[in-house]
Amino acid sequence: MSRYARADLAVYNSHGRLTAIVEIKSKVGTSRRWATLTRRNILAHGDIGGVEFFLLVTPDRLYLWKDAGMAPNPVPPTYRADTTTEFAPYFAGAGVRPDDISGHAFELLVGAWLGDVMRSTRRARERTDTLRKLDESGLRIAVQDGRIEYEAVV
Repeated sequence: MSRYARADLAVYNSHGRLTAIVEIKSKVGTSRRWATLTRRNILAHGDIGGVEFFLLVTPDRLYLWKDAGMAPNPVPPTYRADTTTEFAPYFAGAGVRPDDISGHAFELLVGAWLGDVMRSTRRARERTDTLRKLDESGLRIAVQDGRIEYEAVV
């Protein structure tokens, strides 16, 4: 019997294929080790089928795994990026600080940001470190013109 997993966000490409799982934590000051163990724990509690990208997003960091499998093994992230600059306009628009945002509000903020990323046409010189990492990984192209599902069962 399969155990289904719940993802904070599920991202589908323009053809409707599940392409990325996004887990959102409102914790600041995280580390690569914390991200590795958190991903392992998340995967140990549900059966997530093959998906190319797994993201773990915090108010100040983004951790991204590409083609790392979905077995609950302690695999370090393929990419890491500081999201402070990237999320600044979203925090300002919401009138909250990164260390004061609730989990649910942060989930909505990340969903809005990711929706913008999926439709973004920013030129290379306008891209932040975070967007450059998403470009380098292939995620931005993979989910371009796709859709986001909140609190998805995958």
